[in-house]
Amino acid sequence: MLNSLIHGEALMEILIEGANPYADGPLTEGEQSRLQALGLRADQAQAMAIGRVVQGGRGVWVLDENRLVMLGQRDRMSVDSLSRSAVLRVEAERGRYGHTVRVHTAQARYAMYAVDPARAQALVDALQQAVAA
Repeated sequence: MLNSLIHGEALMEILIEGANPYADGPLTEGEQSRLQALGLRADQAQAMAIGRVVQGGRGVWVLDENRLVMLGQRDRMSVDSLSRSAVLRVEAERGRYGHTVRVHTAQARYAMYAVDPARAQALVDALQQAVAA
């Protein structure tokens, strides 16, 4: 409930207009710190997407040469990492709530919606190169 009050205007924009006002914005200081702890810098990433995770909240996916790092996938402070070689399929599509990006591995499927279209396509293009290789 508190999350809805704090972020209500942005959530309504996503639900009604299908546009996430934060999808093309910068990372928060906390997100930058979590990435730096892994040895990643967002400005050096091959691709990055910001969106919403189903039944979660804000999600950030950052791709470097070896892995896809997912912030907020399980809960607000979670940090998960997938090897690029683990990705079997990746896709992006325009949906009711903006662009959705999906990543499929042998063990799981991951999705994030309300992603900026340009960032979604850049992430998919970069990951598809790994899948094709």
